[in-house]
Amino acid sequence: MKRFIIVILLIIMPFLAMSKNNQTFKAVVDSINNLFVEILQTKSDDKKEDLNHDLLEFFEKFLKNPESFDHPIDSVKYMSCLKSSDNALRIYTWNLCYHDGSYKYFGYIQQKDNGKINIYGLQDRRNRNQIDPKKILEYYTTSEWYGCIYYECITNKWNSRTYYTLIGWDGADNLVNRKIIEVLAFTKRGIPVFEKKMFKVDRMISNRLIFEYADRATMLLRYNDKHKIIVIDHLSPSEDRFKDMHQYYGPDMSYDALEFKGGRWLLESNINPEIAINYQKNALVNRLKKRGVSHDF
Repeated sequence: MKRFIIVILLIIMPFLAMSKNNQTFKAVVDSINNLFVEILQTKSDDKKEDLNHDLLEFFEKFLKNPESFDHPIDSVKYMSCLKSSDNALRIYTWNLCYHDGSYKYFGYIQQKDNGKINIYGLQDRRNRNQIDPKKILEYYTTSEWYGCIYYECITNKWNSRTYYTLIGWDGADNLVNRKIIEVLAFTKRGIPVFEKKMFKVDRMISNRLIFEYADRATMLLRYNDKHKIIVIDHLSPSEDRFKDMHQYYGPDMSYDALEFKGGRWLLESNINPEIAINYQKNALVNRLKKRGVSHDF
């Protein structure tokens, strides 16, 4: 019955205007929520993927309706819905959790450009059970995406270009979690890319930063709008003998920070803890935690 309702909505949705009080829009949100509930309740990985295929088809149809850009869908559980501060971008991400404890990620970028709405799918190209660190750092297109749930979007401008710095979480596996910082921008031809050489850590230049730590730990990685820095929990092994074994890494009560200068993010080590922890937290991040998207934002 639910599948039948979804098919009907897919047919009629392009022809219906959606106002904030429109019952059709409410039906769309309810259908997305229902699909997520079914996915979470399903134990079979194959069945999860079938339901997620329905979700992808349904959600893409919704996003292609120009009026969807101005309709907040914050009431959708288990999905992160971010809006850029310049109101030009919407980013939607979610994941599937498989029986073996691994994850696969899905998402869309919705861009408003001179009144036109452009849609770009995010395609997680990683092997679920094997990560190649060198290759991951080279991913730069939406069709070859690292894959994570984004929970913060920071807008910066430099030399007439707009950069969207995205902070995300990856559940990885039963041993470790990961957090990711990467920068999205648009080329002169309007193509979204993950920018290269955007981070300077000591003397190293990197395309993105990936932090890996124990699954049982919680890592702070958030934007401090007051000081215009990204605050980073410094990670260390619980004992020296566990060096480079990231399932034993966690916060060591010191903090680093990234500051946007000269068109890239520069690392500052060992910042004042008062600056690191005493600031207004992003309300969206707390809502995502409460809704169960992840416990570790």
